Amino acid sequence: MKALLLCGGEGTRLRPFTYTQPKALLPLGHQPILFHILDTLAGAGLREAAIIIGPNGEPIVTLLRQTNRWDFRFTFIPQPQPLGLAHTVLIAREVLGDEPFLMYLGDNLLEEPLRPLLDRFTQEKPDALLLLRPVKNPRHFGVARIDGSRVIRVEEKPAQPTSNLALAGIYLFSPAIHQAVRAIKPSRRGELEITDAIQWLIESRKTVTYHLITGWWKDTGTVDDLLTANQYVLKKMASAVHGEVKKTQVNGVLAVKKGALLKNCLVKGPVSIGAGCRISGSVLGPYLSVGDGVEITNCCLSRSLVFPNAQLKGVTLTDSILGERVRVSGAGRKEKAYSLLIGADGILNL
Repeated sequence: MKALLLCGGEGTRLRPFTYTQPKALLPLGHQPILFHILDTLAGAGLREAAIIIGPNGEPIVTLLRQTNRWDFRFTFIPQPQPLGLAHTVLIAREVLGDEPFLMYLGDNLLEEPLRPLLDRFTQEKPDALLLLRPVKNPRHFGVARIDGSRVIRVEEKPAQPTSNLALAGIYLFSPAIHQAVRAIKPSRRGELEITDAIQWLIESRKTVTYHLITGWWKDTGTVDDLLTANQYVLKKMASAVHGEVKKTQVNGVLAVKKGALLKNCLVKGPVSIGAGCRISGSVLGPYLSVGDGVEITNCCLSRSLVFPNAQLKGVTLTDSILGERVRVSGAGRKEKAYSLLIGADGILNL
């Protein structure tokens, strides 16, 4: 079975960070969101993926051509404009052929394994199998209404939801979906909605079933969601120290890549440190991810993401995201903790 992996979105809710890189490449723990998804797909036995990329998607192509530890066969399909999820099925038609496929949104993380769902789909042969999750804010999602083992209605971001079951951004489709996406019209926002295509299947008396997600799942579409997902990923991380750790007290899980140096620090794990970092005199963690080549001096950092090649000195930060090459400095450690969101190349003196 092929995977159709959607990485073409503009990531507007994650700006300014998505101005300089695709949302799928934003870091979580020790690797990009996209790598976590590919780990999930590979764990289900998939080895072929068609990846939808947007106008800023060239870094995805470059990275996956350089790094393919899963031995995937990748096909990259440009989507110049965000014309909807169903539109991606249209433009991937030739690659997908006449076989069932898995459609996976590139900002969703799933804890439970996909293999049992693929096996169920193969055995039961529905026209669509949707992954659903109860949520507190269904108006922000595509929403499904169920009756027994069937999905009987789906709507995209309804003003008055008739259910709290959100579509979790992971779908299994038979080739019948190709007829559905050709039959629907653009929505009021000018997009071909996958919910409209699924509703067409339902109204055409096709079989649409579902699976209720019981484990952890996260749509990483906002800053808060990204930080929450980072905490979850770090909780699952194992200790692995490949750099130097000198005169440093370590409590909890610490992962350090090659070429990094921690000196005179206090670590409150889980903490992930990238390659080539230079960190001294600082309190790190909990729930801190630091990218490659970062310099940190006399800081207190927790529940934060620091992108590669940032420079931080004399600041206390929590619940923060700092983009590539950001420079932040303060007068020294302060009792007050700042929460900052700074895009690439930003400079701030506190």
